Formats: sequence, C-alpha cells, structure tokens
Amino acid sequence: MVALDAEETGTKLGRPSDWLTLEERADVTEKSLTRGLSLLSVHYAFYFATMIGAVAPLPIALNVAFGVANGALIGLLFLIGHDSGHSAFVPGRTMNRWITRLVFLPCLHNRSQWEVVHNRTHHRYTNLRGFDYVWTPMSKEEYDSASRPKRMLERVYRGPLGPLIYYWIEFWIPKLVLPFTKQMRAEWKSHLPDSLFVILFGGGLVASIGVLGSWLAPDRPLWLIMLIGWFIPFAVWNYLMALSIFLQHNHPEVPWFEDRKEWNFYAGNIRGTAHVDLPFHFLPLFKWVMLHHAHHALPSIPGYKLTEAQAKLIEAYGDEVVRYPFTLANYRKVYRACKLFDYQRKQWTDFDGNPTADPIMLGDRVSDSAPSRPASQLQPVTAPRRIPRPTRTPLPGATEPRRRAGGEPPAA
Repeated sequence: MVALDAEETGTKLGRPSDWLTLEERADVTEKSLTRGLSLLSVHYAFYFATMIGAVAPLPIALNVAFGVANGALIGLLFLIGHDSGHSAFVPGRTMNRWITRLVFLPCLHNRSQWEVVHNRTHHRYTNLRGFDYVWTPMSKEEYDSASRPKRMLERVYRGPLGPLIYYWIEFWIPKLVLPFTKQMRAEWKSHLPDSLFVILFGGGLVASIGVLGSWLAPDRPLWLIMLIGWFIPFAVWNYLMALSIFLQHNHPEVPWFEDRKEWNFYAGNIRGTAHVDLPFHFLPLFKWVMLHHAHHALPSIPGYKLTEAQAKLIEAYGDEVVRYPFTLANYRKVYRACKLFDYQRKQWTDFDGNPTADPIMLGDRVSDSAPSRPASQLQPVTAPRRIPRPTRTPLPGATEPRRRAGGEPPAA
C-alpha cells in the first residue's frame, strides 16, 4: 500500500480515510448479530455463575475469589455496553441501545448519561483540557492554587492506589446514575427514563444478590453476603475501569492540550492515546479495549474487529503510535512520571514541577494545523451539550489508504 500526498487525497490526518481503504473500512466496521449475541450470552452466563459462587456456602476465601472474578465480569459486560453505546456491537441502533441498558445494570450506569460523558464529550474532545475530563492532568499552577484536600486527592489519584477510588468519585456517583450535574440537568428529561431503569432494575439486581445469598447460606449475616457478593465485585470493576482509562490517556509520550488552536483530530486520537499490550489472552474483551487508537479514530469498529483495524493504523503511523507491554514495572514508570502536565512545554512533571520526561515533540501535524473555529463551537464540560451533528460527506472513492494529510478539530 502506498501513502498518498495530502494534496492528492484531500484527507485529514488521523481520519479513517487516511489509513483505511473504503473496502477495509467496510470490513472492520461490519457488525455480526450472531457473534455479538454469542459474546453477550457467554459473558452474562459467566457473570451469574461467578455471582452464585460469591454467595454460595463455600469457604470464604473461595467466595472472595469468585467475587473478584465477578468484578472482572462486570467489567467485561461493561465493555460490551461500551461498544453497543457506539452502536458498534450488533447491527441496528435500537438493539444496540437495549443491549447497552442490559449490560450496564451490573455496573449501575445510566445509558444516556454515559453517551454524554463518553461519546459526546470524551470522544469529541480527546485530551483537550477544559473539555475532556478523563484523568485530565493538572498544571503546576492549577495544582498550587487548589485547596489542600484537592491536592491530597490528586496525589492519591496519581499514585498506585488511585484507581481504587478515582472512578467512584469522579464519574460513577456524580455523572452516571442521576442527572445531578449542570451538564446533565440541562437535558434531565431525556436522562430520566434510563435513570429509572437503572434504579429499578439495577437496584433489583443488587437486592437479588442478598436474597440469593440468604437462601444459599442462611447462617451468614446479610452484611457479609453483600460485602462479598456485591461490594467486592463492584470495587474490582471500578478499579479495572479506572486503571484502563488511566493507561489509555496517560504516558510520558502522550500529550494533553489546553489551546484549541494546537489541538486537532490527529492530536487527540492518534497522539493522545496509548496501545497497551496485555500479558494474558483469556479475556479478549480487555485486550481489545486497550487497542485504543483505532477505536478513537473510528468508534464504529466493533471490539472484535479492533485487532485488525489497529494493525492497519500502526502500519500507517508506525513510531507515532505510543505502544508498550503492560507490566508492573511499566505501570510504575507511568504513574511516577505522570503527575502534572506542563501544557506550554508539553512535558510531564512531578508535583513540584520538576520534569519527569522529555518534552513531547509534536511537529507541524499538530501545532497550528487546524483552522481557527469560533469559540461558540467548543463548549466547556460544565455547559449543556446541545451540539449540532456534523454534515456527513461521502468518503473519497480511492482504493489506496489515505495518510499523512493535515488535521482539523473534530466537528462539533
């Protein structure tokens, strides 16, 4: 495959037409109803099996092991919901939406609020400070001016124990159950049906854990049943979620931006994320979700097609893709380096402002590559998300991959 000059193709750097032919794009975005429903059935079956194991009359250590496994299954079901939330799991928008609702019950997530938090915010403004709020690093000035409790919390977040509490505090409680935040309240009527669905059916699922445990092991106190059968799995799920999104957007070579003039699609979706190779093969959904560049560049790719799509993206961008194997040593290097971010120098620092990594060199593909846009088209994360959908234009009908053109901000 031969890369085409930007003037020949008229494509934009990082866009799917820049690294996929039309035929390749059609292939990697094709959804399979059979495969999707098979994955859904298998993972929900394992979820209920591990739930039973967590509350069955077994040795406590074995119950805890089942509880941890149940937490991992909550995470795997969530990943199905993540795909279906992009309408990228099975054919048909309506079926995808109902699958999202069903698999979001164990993690107690409101489908419509997740769409705002993830699809309409994180994906539109990836790694743009003031818009994207997924593990956004503080600057030294912001950190110094923060209250003492806020500074202490930030130190915990960006340490080895941070993923234990980050998602509970920053996402699940304030943003993903009831429309409490200003951003959600602006459209509260559209979120209310899914909020009631989560409260009624998700709450019923939690209550059923207590009922099942009391029936299987009547001599055990209810608090112990709920601790092992619900709290431990839910804590494991929250940890895995927080750890995953930390690794996807924090790395000594991954930049963040605060100036919209130097941020564009390529900056956020190709330079602004990391590919993490996991050391195990028995949980393929977890492995798929860490192939993050292709997902960000084209969210309509099902997880079960991401391996192929990510390989094509890496072929196109090579060393520009941040990629590393997950090991405890590598994780330690990342969280030790990624404390604060110097947005002017594009450099990670510690909490005292001392550099922990080299400045990130972005080049002309990012800086000043995007035409200026009216400020009204970009809204801060605290504002209501009433964003007009972009006008869709046909992809160029070329048979060669589209690469290395200039970038632009995502359409708002």
